[in-house]
Amino acid sequence: MSNIELANLLFEIADILEVKEVQWKPIAYRKAARSIETLSEDINEIYEKKGISGLLEISGVGKSIAQKIIEYIETGRINEMQKLSSSVPEGIEELMHISGMGPKRAKLLSEKLGIKSVKELAKACKKHKICKLSGFGEKSEQDILLGIKLRKTGEERVLLGTILQIARELAGHLTHPAVAKLEIAGSIRRMKETCKDIDILIISKKPKEIMEHFTTLHEVKYVLAKGETKSTVILDAGIQADLRVLEEKSFGAALQYFTGNKDHNVALRTIAIKKGYKLSEYGLFDKKGKYVAGRTEEEIYKKLGLQYIEPELRENTNEIQTAIAGKLPKLIPYNSIRGDLHLHTNWSDGTATTEQMILAAIKQKYEYLAITDHSPSEHIARGLEVKRLMRHKKEVELLQKKYPEITIFFGSEVSILKEGKLDYPDSVLKQLDWVVASVHSGFKTTAEQMTKRIITALKNPNINALGHPTGRLLLSREPYAVNLEKVYEKAQENNLALEINAFPSRLDLSDMNIRAAKEHKVKFVINTDAHSPDHLRYMELGVAQARRGWLEEKDVLNTLPVKKFLLRL
Repeated sequence: MSNIELANLLFEIADILEVKEVQWKPIAYRKAARSIETLSEDINEIYEKKGISGLLEISGVGKSIAQKIIEYIETGRINEMQKLSSSVPEGIEELMHISGMGPKRAKLLSEKLGIKSVKELAKACKKHKICKLSGFGEKSEQDILLGIKLRKTGEERVLLGTILQIARELAGHLTHPAVAKLEIAGSIRRMKETCKDIDILIISKKPKEIMEHFTTLHEVKYVLAKGETKSTVILDAGIQADLRVLEEKSFGAALQYFTGNKDHNVALRTIAIKKGYKLSEYGLFDKKGKYVAGRTEEEIYKKLGLQYIEPELRENTNEIQTAIAGKLPKLIPYNSIRGDLHLHTNWSDGTATTEQMILAAIKQKYEYLAITDHSPSEHIARGLEVKRLMRHKKEVELLQKKYPEITIFFGSEVSILKEGKLDYPDSVLKQLDWVVASVHSGFKTTAEQMTKRIITALKNPNINALGHPTGRLLLSREPYAVNLEKVYEKAQENNLALEINAFPSRLDLSDMNIRAAKEHKVKFVINTDAHSPDHLRYMELGVAQARRGWLEEKDVLNTLPVKKFLLRL
């Protein structure tokens, strides 16, 4: 349980009490909630060290609320909360969290119009039923509809490949004479596969000018809040963006605070407390409140006795303990890839010619690439029958002579069919330089069936890599059921690489699956699965995924120079 979770629960109790028209208790619960959500020390640690007396030292926490906090720490629930929830009309808890509503309005609309859900609320606004009630008007209806829209926006996640580009464009538009330094923070900086919003931090001595500039940018659709040092907007893309202006001495502390996930930051603050410090977004301070560090992230981690932890690792998945021991891996650099080994052309479902894809790879300064169009069973993707495959092979051989500065491997993304059979016979596979085997159909089988199917395919000596190993499509399709441990074992046994597919909707393997595979000493390749020249830029996302999976350069085959890579074929 985190401080934020507990604070949100206390706010919830306050809201319900307000619906029930209890006079003073909502104020008390909100005061306690605000104190708890801004604590630098973990509430669990406070209770563990000092018991109820420690909780009573928190501003706004009296004996009654302290008892409820103890109940939540010890049982994970507060009985009064459950009783309160069951005592209010159906749907009110959902309604009162819509911007423009609140507890009293939610109760009124429930009583007067019988509204029990957000869907019914939107319908009533559109039919102008709400503006006829006392205390409401047409503007109220517009605000409520906007609140519903923003709530939906807030619940939706966006692919990293999409939001990263939007964030960078926004950061570019924040160029201003008063900006001394700018960094994108949050889950985008951790390169999380999907994100909800954009966090930007700036150093400036003229925060008001920066806020005015930010809130009037052309891509800003709504301004939700505008302050002297923080503003929040909704962009035309429907994404929330927060901007904070900081002093130089606090910038590193804020960057650390707004980059690490909640659990990472709680763990780091706990270490700070044990060492006699207080850590917040404003800096690292000693017991007397004297500033110790905060200009850079590096100095904060160093003061706390840790190796510097790269942003991609800040998820509280053992990185802190490993950093204390000084054993963090040297993560694969973003510029270390020497070739892309999964590319499609207009011979199958790509949009560009083979030559255009080769030129794009040369522009990336790659030493090698592999052309891997689909095999025949992929009818929708215009998979290549054997005769077309061989005609394509001849084209690639001619292009190799034309572009000697890059090594071109001719291959295929071969579908793994039912029972583990491959889409080309061995006699054809032997003529290919590089074979990526992938599952493209029959996802709804049992884990046992899928595992057997993939392992059977991996026994084929003509395969070089397993493509997008779990078949997931982020935000739209779950991974198929498969025993990945057995897949890792077979891949390692047969000296096959697992692909980290960098296409934004895939990022497959996941970061945790990458870590698990690495423990089996499996090797990897990072590929874009590009279907156009522009898609080659997705390599950055694949490397980010590898970094989140704790991979080093030595773990990834296509970091090798072409001569060493050839020895692995």
